[in-house]
Amino acid sequence: MTIANVTKADLPELSILFKEFIGIFSNLEKMSLSLDLMMQNQNYVVLGATVNNEFVASAMGIICFDLVGECQPFMVIENVVVAKKFRGQGIGKELVRALEQKALAENCHYIMLVSSSSREGAHSFYRSLGYDVDVKGFKKIISKT
Repeated sequence: MTIANVTKADLPELSILFKEFIGIFSNLEKMSLSLDLMMQNQNYVVLGATVNNEFVASAMGIICFDLVGECQPFMVIENVVVAKKFRGQGIGKELVRALEQKALAENCHYIMLVSSSSREGAHSFYRSLGYDVDVKGFKKIISKT
């Protein structure tokens, strides 16, 4: 397995992964534009994992500034997805650990993530990596698209 920053060449396969994850393909043109912006911002880390040259997983970390206490940054993890046939092989764990290493290097105080309440398998995965259900997350969809 190889973990590396996601490139534009990875986007078609990443779109397929997201289809498996959420049921719809991502707009490749918009993905490309978003990735351009992310690549210009050092606070974004978008990682992909390949096995035998097959793109099988991805995860994103965003380092956020804070104004509380010592004003240490924190990281938000989003879009963790591993292809179904590759789950249970430690790939997701390695991606999250790589994001954690980046967070440590950037002096982040904590990492947070949200997972839909129905995704019990994901909850078990995050607990196995040391993440606690410490807060109750809320989400509001504010756009029509």
